[in-house]
Amino acid sequence: MGKGPASSLRTAPPAGGGVDSFEEETVGTDLAVGDETVARSELSAGRRRFTWACLIAIALTAVPFVWILVSDWAAPTLFRQTYFENNYFDLQARAMFHGHLSLANGSLGIEGFVHDGRTYTYFGLFPSIIRMPILLVTSSLDGKLTPSYMLLAWLLTGLFVSLLLWRVRYLVRGDCAMGRTEATAYGVLMATIMGGTVSMLLASTPYVFNEDIMWSICLTVGSFFALLGVIERPSWGRVIASGLLILCSNFDRATTGWACVVGAVLVAGWFLLGFGGNENRRWFVPVLATGLIPLVLACALNYAKFGIPFGVPIPDQVWSHVNAYRQRFLAANHNSEVGIAFLPTNVVTYLRPDNLSFSSVFPFVTLPTSPPTALGGVLFDKLYRTASVPASTPLLFLLGIWGLVTAFRPRAVALVARTRLLLLAAGSAGAALLLWGYIGPRYLGDFVPFLVLASAVGLADIFRRLGGRQRRTRVAWVGVVAVLALFSIAANLGMAIVPNEEWTSSQALSYVSAQKAISDVTGHPLQGRVNRGSSLPPWAPAGQLYVVGDCSGLYISNGENYSTVPSQQYTRTTWLTVQLGRPFQHTFDLTVNVPRTKTRESVPVLRTGNYAVTAIEVPIDPQRVDMTFAISGGTKTVEAASFVVGTRTTHTVVVSTDPVKHALAVQMDGVIRISSTFTDRHVDVAPITSQPPGQQHVLAFTRVQTQPTLCRSLIH
Repeated sequence: MGKGPASSLRTAPPAGGGVDSFEEETVGTDLAVGDETVARSELSAGRRRFTWACLIAIALTAVPFVWILVSDWAAPTLFRQTYFENNYFDLQARAMFHGHLSLANGSLGIEGFVHDGRTYTYFGLFPSIIRMPILLVTSSLDGKLTPSYMLLAWLLTGLFVSLLLWRVRYLVRGDCAMGRTEATAYGVLMATIMGGTVSMLLASTPYVFNEDIMWSICLTVGSFFALLGVIERPSWGRVIASGLLILCSNFDRATTGWACVVGAVLVAGWFLLGFGGNENRRWFVPVLATGLIPLVLACALNYAKFGIPFGVPIPDQVWSHVNAYRQRFLAANHNSEVGIAFLPTNVVTYLRPDNLSFSSVFPFVTLPTSPPTALGGVLFDKLYRTASVPASTPLLFLLGIWGLVTAFRPRAVALVARTRLLLLAAGSAGAALLLWGYIGPRYLGDFVPFLVLASAVGLADIFRRLGGRQRRTRVAWVGVVAVLALFSIAANLGMAIVPNEEWTSSQALSYVSAQKAISDVTGHPLQGRVNRGSSLPPWAPAGQLYVVGDCSGLYISNGENYSTVPSQQYTRTTWLTVQLGRPFQHTFDLTVNVPRTKTRESVPVLRTGNYAVTAIEVPIDPQRVDMTFAISGGTKTVEAASFVVGTRTTHTVVVSTDPVKHALAVQMDGVIRISSTFTDRHVDVAPITSQPPGQQHVLAFTRVQTQPTLCRSLIH
């Protein structure tokens, strides 16, 4: 996995901590007095153990990560799409193909920033640039690439983390070979980093916001690995690699990108002051350039978009013009999302030791059931349910504290003091986050690079101190590390597999069904979460179930508070639909017959109140039909994007007419084709009238009777 300088076999500093016996599996040897051939063999064996430990850890954690990324209780697909925000990076790439940074007005919805009459995204260019080779040859994958690129970022993170762990270990322990016990501990640490951090939660919602942070973790860890290599043994190859990684990180996310710049500047100053040796003072300018050039380019890009070198003009965002609460928030905070006033709430939320939720209902440990409360009456832009660093990943947090003490103690062992500057730089990303007036669980990603580096120092120092100790002592330590790792992984899996605002009804149904099955064998604790009534309350703690009527609708709360967004409050966005019965859901078998003519045909499906659902087909040839759905009523008719179906095929069409969520939607084969919001206050009492056409039509609808079996099993 890499090693120190070529001469390190003879010149590495003493690692401290004594020498382990070979049969106790840590086979450090004094190369100055031992047989160098045997020692080299033992060192190679140690590297192989470490490599295998990392590969096994990545392989094991890849199983839940990939399942969450491509499925998360839905049908698995690598091209999984969320309901919103899938295509921003693709739109940016295609704009750059045409030589400009601005996007079509309206293409980003409320997320767009309008400056000088042009619409821009606040995301960096890196995720768009790496899409360009694919988008050059096809447009069929537009909006579908995020899961694939998140998987790539996760795998590259595993590579960079393993390289960083090995490099830090060399600084702490020199050429002390690695035995099986220590390799096991590193495998456990690797599994915690890959599966016991926020990466799992990011995978649960594969949209651009989470891909941005996934790449941020990857590129920042890679940048610190490269900078640590420059400190260890500067060379032009290592300096150039550092510069490229820091440039990529700055073209992705500002907080972690600037942390990499801080690291490069500090390392440059370290060389200038002669701490790397007088002969290495010449590296001051090249290393400084690896930080300043990416910073200047990122500032130039930001200026080209928004007319300012740093930050984004929040008042220019479309959301700031249409949401009254956002306007109130900006007025109270001097048109900025950054300020000291946010610090107390952020510190309590991200750093308190108990910010998780435990229950007897699967998955037993997950995010807090409600968003945090702002301290001192400070207005926050948004407050999402968010776990803390110590609670969600206790192993990395505790090892990180150990690593900080090890690195900053007055008489630091071996070369570990060389990690100090990068620890400070890595910590600056999380520190900057504490000043932001927006709290969300995905931003735990800004703490991950620091935790990786600090925990690497901590674990290396623990095994340095365990050198020469009895095997059972070392095994006991590995046991403690493993227990904390298992909890970290369980907590982050629990955070990732619970309902969120992007879930479909099929995901919610699969999830609650799993909860019910587990509850049935653990004493029926789920029954305590089932509530009944005639309408949905505006909010409930996460995980609460609600049955409307006689199983007309079954819903589960995601625990988020949408009181600042009237439209989401109106549609009860807090509540995810699990299962609908009559009169809220209407299921049809759709048969696509061979068209006799090429005439466009509109077929009424059903009517509810002032609204009507219509299927529209345009024959292409005897084997194919172009079809879509339309909803008429309210102020206008909305028509969905068309799609092609084959003739002589049968499909399942589900029309939801849900008055408690004011929602009208059409699904075909599990895919939502069109949805709308009721504005008719009397729609909840209007009769549903099905109008299935006859077989003479190309599109033939037949009503199918279904029963909300899960809902009935919960109330009986």
